[in-house]
Amino acid sequence: MWKLASKDLYLFFYDKKALALTLLLPIGLITLFAFAFGGAGGEKNEPSPITLQFTDEDQSPASKALLASLDSIPGIRLEEVADQVGTNQIKKGARIAQLYIGNGFDKELGTGGALPVALRYDQSREMEVSILRSLIIGRIGKMQGSRQADTGVDRIIAQSFPNMPAAMVDTIKRQMQATGATETHISMSSVVGEEQSNWGLIQAVAGTAIMMLLFSVSAIGASIIEEKEQGVLKRLLQSPLSPTSILSGKLLSAGIIAVFQLVIMFLFAWLAFGLDLTINPIGTVLMILFTAVTCASFGVLLASIVSSKRQADSLGTILVLSMSGIGGSMIPLYIMPAFMQDIAVVSVNYWSIQGFYDIYWRGLGLTALWDNLLVLLGFSVVLLTLAFYFFRKNILKFD
Repeated sequence: MWKLASKDLYLFFYDKKALALTLLLPIGLITLFAFAFGGAGGEKNEPSPITLQFTDEDQSPASKALLASLDSIPGIRLEEVADQVGTNQIKKGARIAQLYIGNGFDKELGTGGALPVALRYDQSREMEVSILRSLIIGRIGKMQGSRQADTGVDRIIAQSFPNMPAAMVDTIKRQMQATGATETHISMSSVVGEEQSNWGLIQAVAGTAIMMLLFSVSAIGASIIEEKEQGVLKRLLQSPLSPTSILSGKLLSAGIIAVFQLVIMFLFAWLAFGLDLTINPIGTVLMILFTAVTCASFGVLLASIVSSKRQADSLGTILVLSMSGIGGSMIPLYIMPAFMQDIAVVSVNYWSIQGFYDIYWRGLGLTALWDNLLVLLGFSVVLLTLAFYFFRKNILKFD
């Protein structure tokens, strides 16, 4: 029994690189989720600041006081914009909300009438928007209650107690202002999302499809190592085929399989959950093709930098889960701390998911996808350049 156990232990510890990668996987995931959920470090991590655009057409002391009150809240960053500019920023996904203060805000504050205040927002950021709404309503409610207390006390005292001392009047006002917050209503309008697909469905489809695609192409890439260990690759090298042709063939097969897998995933989302694939069919095709090529490039690079199938499996899992974690496949980006949102741009997942968001959630046209497509193309060029370099180097070294 011990001989069998010792044999397995020997095989487990024999490949030092594979052993290190096996241990790095859980360590990496622990680190990733610790940072993502704010559990890293001895001190409590500060939440990501929420940028609130505002348009103040009233330009009154009351509107400026409201903005100053909101600006004093930790975690809220105000940004003044023109009305239409703010709306466009939300539609493009650059900002999540815009506070509009119309003419007459100061006048209506003390009358109890409808306030010309609107909060425009991106429905996919509902959690953050609900926080903003509560803060805005709370601030306006206190101001409204204070203003109504002032005007109400003055009117009642002038009618019933005209000779009341001013000091007593001030005391009554202060007491009423302290408890004078009233129920306040502001207009809420979703700039993007009401007529588009469900954002949770888009997150589930795009995020999961890309993560699983990376796993699939990793397995395709690892097949090169398996062929090498079985001697198939050596026989191929003895044929007229060059190393470049061999790797290009693997890239082509990985790319075709990647396109097929993504198409099936999106067709399933259409049939099972009603994802509207007609919103921007050309954009969808381009995003699928560019994502497939980039993921296939990742798969062949993985096969070019490892020396055993066990290493390929371990390293592939680490890289895929890491990219999926920071890129938004596993956790929506807005939940993460600010610094993790900043480093998400190094992930293939991020650019693919954002591209599909631009199509299905924000309803943007082809011109809005160029940044995503160009970045994915850049990823592909870099990954393939490294793949061909390391593939030739490793072939010459081991064969």
